[in-house]
Amino acid sequence: MSSVAGKLTAAEQKRLYELVLNPPLGSKVEAAKNYGVDLTLTLRSLTLTPTERSQEMESALLLMEEIQKAALRIDR
Repeated sequence: MSSVAGKLTAAEQKRLYELVLNPPLGSKVEAAKNYGVDLTLTLRSLTLTPTERSQEMESALLLMEEIQKAALRIDR
């Protein structure tokens, strides 16, 4: 279990990193990796707290809204 609610310990992070680099044969992790899923992004997300993930998503949404507004100004 994590030492802080929502955060992975260093040992948990290391284990997950090793799993991503060398997934067990026949595992769903191996299938995802072979399919082309960037598992390092998933791993990074798991190192964040739910609040940090939410803040990142909100920032991405605000950026997309700004891009859409800029695209509309260019189209005029």
